[in-house]
Amino acid sequence: MRRCVTLVAALTLGLWAAGTGAALTIKLGSLAPAGSPWELGLKRMAAEWDRISQGSVTVRVYTGGIAGDEPDMVRKMRIGTLNAALVTVSGLQGIFNGVKTLSYPLLMKNDEELQSVLQHMKPYFTQKLVSRGFVPIVWSVGGWVYFFSRYPVVSPDDLRKQKLWVWSGDPDEIQAYQNAGFQTVTVAATDLMTSLQSGMVDALVTSPLLAAANQWFAVASNMSTMRLGPLWGAAIVSTRTWAEVPADLQPRLIDAAQRIFDALAPDLLKQDQDAIEVMKRYGLKVNPITPPASAQWDTLLNRTFSGLVGKLYDQESFDTVKAYLDEYHAAHPQR
Repeated sequence: MRRCVTLVAALTLGLWAAGTGAALTIKLGSLAPAGSPWELGLKRMAAEWDRISQGSVTVRVYTGGIAGDEPDMVRKMRIGTLNAALVTVSGLQGIFNGVKTLSYPLLMKNDEELQSVLQHMKPYFTQKLVSRGFVPIVWSVGGWVYFFSRYPVVSPDDLRKQKLWVWSGDPDEIQAYQNAGFQTVTVAATDLMTSLQSGMVDALVTSPLLAAANQWFAVASNMSTMRLGPLWGAAIVSTRTWAEVPADLQPRLIDAAQRIFDALAPDLLKQDQDAIEVMKRYGLKVNPITPPASAQWDTLLNRTFSGLVGKLYDQESFDTVKAYLDEYHAAHPQR
């Protein structure tokens, strides 16, 4: 009798779960600092997904590097110990290196160019990421990256005297920087502050908001005015996890997430400028790049990175981005 009662209860519970669908918990990691706009966006997204799904899809957000560096998070998603991540292009390139084209040094000059080209490239990038096991649910842009350094950097020779942090996992890029005469150091982003304080690292490429939020500027207290490229990325979910989300909910969740991060974009750009002003009050020195130095950087970076097209930068992606950029310039010659 007890066995029969237990069996009936188990079958009833199974039928109820099959009919209603058990709640899905998505564990999402990010390097976004606590209190940053990115963390705020993720928490808003989690709340909105909970509302839309009536509690059947919940998101647990782990920011500040709790889930590891970006390559770590991508690896954990592949083996199933993490379901999702908000990563920059440095994390995305470990999945498909074509995305890195948008961050090719000095290729993009302003927000309008970036937004125009990214809109064209989203379907292509989405297809490439999905075919590799990851679904992009948000595309996010968040300002521009510059050199931050212990000592002023105006010309390439100024940077050659300092130890430059480069993301791990880019052996071709590391070699290219070294061929250009730069000293490179690779450590996890989560260990960057310790490396700066110990003198292992002197310089890095990052955005003002991240430099301020992570307090990197306390050591790398010089900022060059040259925009090296845009800071952008995506929130991605493993296809294995996304398949557990009811099909009718998927487009609604993606739409809600993108609307939240689109609304954050203007605030991110403003906070970048606000961060510079705050850091200046605490000792940051902003070093303008002179026209002769700018010409040196143009020549050096073009020579350094052009040989990586077809290797670190997917050739088809690079050619397509260039074509869309030329199309934008033809339509907006004054820009």
